[in-house]
Amino acid sequence: MPAYLSERVLMLLTLLIAGAALLVSTFGTEFQALGAAQSPVFFPRIILSLWIGLTLIALIQDVVRHEGVAAIDKVGLLIVFVLAALVYANLVTRLGFMLSSVPFAVISLWVFGVRSPLAIAAYAVAVPGVIVLLFNHILKQPLPVSPFSHLF
Repeated sequence: MPAYLSERVLMLLTLLIAGAALLVSTFGTEFQALGAAQSPVFFPRIILSLWIGLTLIALIQDVVRHEGVAAIDKVGLLIVFVLAALVYANLVTRLGFMLSSVPFAVISLWVFGVRSPLAIAAYAVAVPGVIVLLFNHILKQPLPVSPFSHLF
């Protein structure tokens, strides 16, 4: 395996492929009759374009300065993260944004090295909570809700 192929590079490649696939999936004909700004994929396209651009920048930086890069030693954590992302993407429409995002945030924080239970709990609840407040109450763009409650 080449020396510049590290965990970080593999993670960035995974994020790049996922972002590109999601962006390509937004270009369907079902929303063509709506104007560009009225389309439900307008905002996601902006976010996905930023996601792809920032991932490309980080990927290029990591590949260019590959000296001293550690070999892959935590492939298991990478697999856990990818599987968690796949499960999260499938559960968000069934369980709602909040109920799906909290466990995904816990797993993601743990995979990326956060070990403080207080920090994990605070971020795992606060970040999805703020996103729900922002989208549902300020932007008036409702996120998927739980079948158990309209509150989350």
